[in-house]
Order: sequence, then structure tokens, then C-alpha cells
Amino acid sequence: MEFAGLSNYLSLFKDSTFWTTIKNSAVWIVVTVPIQACLGFILAYIIEERLGRKKRNGKGISKMVFRTIFFIPVVTSVTVVAIVWSKIFQPYQGILGYYLSHWFNMSPTINVLGNAKVALLGVMLANIWEWTGWSMIMYVGGLSQISDDIKEAARIDGCSKWQIFWKVIFPLLKPIQATLIILVGVQTFNDFTNPLYFLPGSENTTVQLTLYSYQGQLASSFNLLFADIIVITLPMLVLFVIFNKKIVDGMVAGSVKG
Repeated sequence: MEFAGLSNYLSLFKDSTFWTTIKNSAVWIVVTVPIQACLGFILAYIIEERLGRKKRNGKGISKMVFRTIFFIPVVTSVTVVAIVWSKIFQPYQGILGYYLSHWFNMSPTINVLGNAKVALLGVMLANIWEWTGWSMIMYVGGLSQISDDIKEAARIDGCSKWQIFWKVIFPLLKPIQATLIILVGVQTFNDFTNPLYFLPGSENTTVQLTLYSYQGQLASSFNLLFADIIVITLPMLVLFVIFNKKIVDGMVAGSVKG
């Protein structure tokens, strides 16, 4: 048996497709994770702070109804999600092409998943729709733990609604935010089924890192595959160490700093 040393890593780094998939994965995370977190927080804040207040006053619909509606995509089969969104993006018969042609006079033949320049954006849109409910539930759990007495005390001290949000609610959610970024970041980085179902046999310009490990040269070369797995794992370990420290520091400081 011959010692390979760093030869597998050098072979991996010389592959131009590998660097393209690194870029795709980075774009995937940078775009989807913040959008999911922001949309999830907005939904959770509206449900808990606005709808919840109306419900306490005997008005409005139960919060459970809205939580369930927005969480349904999370528990829906990935295969079903892929089929539904592929039909939405389908040229001629797809809903997207239909409304683009009627509202903006664009051609109904637009093929989102068949266009290498926009295919990744189409898959990211489906991913955001599917997993925003998870972010919402995380924030709902955090908001529900913030006592009304704290917010009432801030109102008595003369704080505006914006000050209560920025100085009271937002700092108390820091541990939730750090946990959310870790979980959603890892899930998004390792998302395999969505690109696989949406982009079967896709061009290298749209393939992300985990799908790249499944296709092409790595599928038949275990040595390169092992090197790729290590390269995939390292960013997630760094992300975990950074945000895990923030979670621990937040808990030690009572979740409120500065």
C-alpha cells in the first residue's frame, strides 16, 4: 500500500468543477439562510406579538392555526416539494410562466430549471419556501419565553415599540439566533435531495458541493470522495465552534449583553 499524502487533496483542488461547486454552495448559504431567518422572525413576531395580543383580547384567530399553516412545508416530503416546484417552473404549463406572460408580457416558454444562469436561484426559492417555517418555529419558541412583565416594565420606563424590540426582545433572542444559524446553515450546506430532484444531470455551473460528491469523478473514486467529505465537513465545524461559543456566552450572561 502506497502512502497518498496530500495527493488526493491536490487532485481535488485542481478540479475547476470543485471550485464552481464551492461557489454555488457559498451562494446557496449566503442567500437562503439570512432570508429564511428574516422571514421566519417576521412571521413569528406577527403571530406571537400581534395575533397573540388580539387573541388575548378575545379577537382574532388562534396562533396555532398560523403556526400549522407555515410549518406544513417543513413536514412535507422533499419529493413532493420538488415535484410541485418543478411543475411551477415548467415552461408553457407552469404557473410562473403563466403569470409572467400575463402580468409582464414575458414569454411563457421561460425554463428556470433548464437555464444554467437561473436554475440555482429556482432551487433556492423552493428551499426558502420549504424551510422558512422551521425558522419561524424556532423564533416562536424564543418569543414565547419572553415574559410580558419585561416588556411592560420597558413601556413604563418610556420605551417606544421600536426600543422594546431592539433593546429588549432582540437581545433576548441571541441564543435562538445562534442556534438557528447553526442548524439551518448545516441543513442548507448539506442539502442534497432538492438539487438532486430539481437538477438531475445538471451542468456544473448549477451543482452544489454535496451533489458534486454524488456525481462525476467522485462517484467512482473513493479516495477523492473521502478528501471531498473532509473539505465539506471543515466549514461546518468552524461554523459550529463560532456560534456555539456565542450560545454559551449568551446563556452565561443571561442571554442579554451590553
